[in-house]
Amino acid sequence: MTLSLPDRPGQLLKALEPIAKNGGNIISIVHDRNKVSGEYALVSLIADFPSKESFRETRRELEGIGISVVKSEEVVAKEDLTVIVIGRFNLDKIVGRGLRIIDVELSNPSSEKPCMKLHVEVPKEDVKGFYNLLHELAEKEKALIITPV
Repeated sequence: MTLSLPDRPGQLLKALEPIAKNGGNIISIVHDRNKVSGEYALVSLIADFPSKESFRETRRELEGIGISVVKSEEVVAKEDLTVIVIGRFNLDKIVGRGLRIIDVELSNPSSEKPCMKLHVEVPKEDVKGFYNLLHELAEKEKALIITPV
């Protein structure tokens, strides 16, 4: 995130308050005093936020207190998950739900109880919802889901 701060004492601290309030964890700050433009200084910072919403709320609050956000990027933390499905299961029902299927291994596809190993990448904030969806679909199909402990 790059901020344009008035070049006056206390402005950086003022910008950090909404970040902390919304759970942001600051990784680095670059305050380049050689790049002062007029009455403003550019400050680049990298921060982790607990969710997309907390990041967006921080942006709104910064702009609400008169701090211009010149550039920002959302990088969504993802989690790799591997689950085992025993029984029939339709993958089409989970495709297009914000996850990425990395790998699928299927054994005994023509048997009564096929077995599938499913490796997916899910946004961290959606992991619980993904597991809930899997269990709901498995219950309808009478399949068994084995998740990591």
